Amino acid sequence: MTKAEQQGCAHCGLPIPTAELVTEVAADQEFRFCCRGCRGAWLIIRGAGLERFYTRTDLQHGPIRETHPPQFDATYLLNFVSTSPAGAEISLIIDGIRCASCIWLIERYMQQLPGVLAARVNFATHRLLLRFDADLAEIADLCRILSRLGYLPRPYSQDELRSSMENERRSLLLRFGTAVFLSMQLMGFSIALYAGYFKGIDPQTRQLLQTLAALVTTPVVFYSGFPFLRGAWFALRNFSPNMDLLIAIGSLSAYGYSIFALVSGREVYFDTAAMIVTLILAGRLFENSARHRASAGLDRLLQLSPPIATRLIDGQSTRVDSRLLEPGDHILIAPGDRFPVDGLIISGDSEVDEAAVNGESLPVFRQTGDSVKAGTQNLNGTLCLQVEAKAADSFIARIGRMVEQAQIRKAPIQNLADRISGIFIPSVLSIAVATFLYWGADQNGLLNAITVMVVACPCALGLATPTAVMVATGRAAEEGVLFRGGDTLEAVANLDILAFDKTGTLTEGRPQVVAIKAVNDQAELLRCALQLETGSRHPLAEGICSEIRTRGLSAPQLENIQQIPGKGLLAQAEQLIGGSADFLLEQGIPVPAIQADTTTSEVHFAKEGHYLGSISLQDIARNEAAEALSFLDQQGYSCLLLSGDRPGSVENLAKHLGIQRWLAPLTPELKTQEVERLKEMGHRVLMTGDGINDAPALATATVSCSIVGSSDIAMEQADLLLTRPNLLLLPWALVTAQKSMSIIRQNLFWAFSYNLIAIPLAASGNLLPVYGAAAMALSSIGVLLNSLRLKRIPSP
Repeated sequence: MTKAEQQGCAHCGLPIPTAELVTEVAADQEFRFCCRGCRGAWLIIRGAGLERFYTRTDLQHGPIRETHPPQFDATYLLNFVSTSPAGAEISLIIDGIRCASCIWLIERYMQQLPGVLAARVNFATHRLLLRFDADLAEIADLCRILSRLGYLPRPYSQDELRSSMENERRSLLLRFGTAVFLSMQLMGFSIALYAGYFKGIDPQTRQLLQTLAALVTTPVVFYSGFPFLRGAWFALRNFSPNMDLLIAIGSLSAYGYSIFALVSGREVYFDTAAMIVTLILAGRLFENSARHRASAGLDRLLQLSPPIATRLIDGQSTRVDSRLLEPGDHILIAPGDRFPVDGLIISGDSEVDEAAVNGESLPVFRQTGDSVKAGTQNLNGTLCLQVEAKAADSFIARIGRMVEQAQIRKAPIQNLADRISGIFIPSVLSIAVATFLYWGADQNGLLNAITVMVVACPCALGLATPTAVMVATGRAAEEGVLFRGGDTLEAVANLDILAFDKTGTLTEGRPQVVAIKAVNDQAELLRCALQLETGSRHPLAEGICSEIRTRGLSAPQLENIQQIPGKGLLAQAEQLIGGSADFLLEQGIPVPAIQADTTTSEVHFAKEGHYLGSISLQDIARNEAAEALSFLDQQGYSCLLLSGDRPGSVENLAKHLGIQRWLAPLTPELKTQEVERLKEMGHRVLMTGDGINDAPALATATVSCSIVGSSDIAMEQADLLLTRPNLLLLPWALVTAQKSMSIIRQNLFWAFSYNLIAIPLAASGNLLPVYGAAAMALSSIGVLLNSLRLKRIPSP
């Protein structure tokens, strides 16, 4: 097939709008598509070796972009359901969400259904995480229920998310543009009517101007305001009043009364109906923009991994969707490309920019045998990579999931706002009815009641906490700090004691040579040590080999080396021995008496029965540890060192870092008991650790923290995860949490104060509907702008 021969999209067969043309070159041929979704589907089918799909005689092209059929096919939806011990889980993009009240409704309504275990909506992405018992609930039925509520669910993917956001933005712009244009015309008619009211106007001209006002108001109310009317209809049908219901009643009341006034010769208020819709649409448009800005950090993170990869099969390269890659596949990474998955380099060498995952500003040299992470960038060499994990299980993907889950998890402080939101709309409707009855069934009573409905703002209450949590967690993710959720954010802000493990947390976790003591020839000692220790995975062996290689020495690797756990290494044929002093004494090798140093680990060596000397190693403190702990001390935190290491080594490190209190040696049980004791005394404890032995203490602490590179169980246990090996991120995370809680309290204070002041003003007749609509829009915008201040927290 050539470009000239192709008619329509190469995948779906639909005509291709010029502005949406997407191309792909394969086998020296150009294929054209109507959208990136079709191109992605084409790559998946081609990558799976199923190209004959396009030659089938029974193939019927159709609008592939309608990826989620209205009937919610169960078989189709099950492809997106994952299972775990906690239950079945699916992520859905929800179209039709317009405010925090929608999120409140979806979560509350879905959670009361049989079989639904959890329902959480991400305000930034409108992504619903639905966890359910597959034996009690069918996902297709749950989607139908969402649809009946007035919201269209679609299985989540990055393409679907971007498409949904773009469609939402385009619809808002079109409706708002229409409302603004027609409202400007309406203002001209209204000004003429107001002038005539004060200076006189003949009945024919007045009737004409009112009729023209009705004509331009009608599209504003019923087209631009259609989302509110639709939302109000579903709210009434499901007996679940929401913000849309207040807006719809307010605008329709003003419009309906004006039609009645037009017929009966009274004063009309078409401008009130139109401006209510226009001003609230303006607020929604700004809110949409702010929401996208708030989620930008997560978007940038997820976009680090390229969607397309070059897979090698029998020496032939094929471009495939990255999601199709399986462990063991071989892929080609060209200079300048980012790695789509975690993998192992099997040929080639290059410099790699790893700033995206560890914050390292300088490129790192990687060669055959080295591992690389998804999202990092190959700079100058062609590499062949063996896939180690699926794209969904890559480092970047796991971090992305953690961030999204963090944005969904709620802070306890939000519970108050949630309880009030549940009774807010019925209360406002009751106040509006009472206002109408108090002022009488005339135009003043109607206008005052309308003002009560349009000025009330549950959105400000609903947005107060989730927007701040969303912005804070997104900003933190950009710096390499992952809060597990709003609950973690609130807990971190209230900590007073910080407990640390030693090895791998405050230290590098990699012993380094600090002294070499040779009896005679140091070079011979080092060569024998290198021969013996090469191939051992013990941390002391790795530290010795690393130091010797940096000195430019080499030695042939020995075979048949015997490793005696807890003692040392023995090469019988070469009569080489390395290990503890006691091990050498057991082998009949006299070891010189030396003063014990409790801060270092010593490895002794002998050859052919003669003692050669010793190499001392020490696990040194992280470069930034002292500075980080100094910051924490200045912030008023009490720091505590809990370690299973030797007391001398722990005391030495504590003095070096300025930690006043330390306990050693501690078993995992004793560490846990100490954390429990502190909590019983009323303290709120952060435990930072990296090993399996730290897991019980991490689980017991108020907040658990781990650093990237820790054991899997420690990272899974952590409420707070530092994805870059930099302890300076910890004081930054604590400051961020405190600032976030301050912003949340400010938001809640503003939301409560606004409604407590605005509703009485409206009910007392001191506020016009137009001003009420503007105030309502500004209240939500104020909460969003205040939350966006968190994006300006300076980097650590």
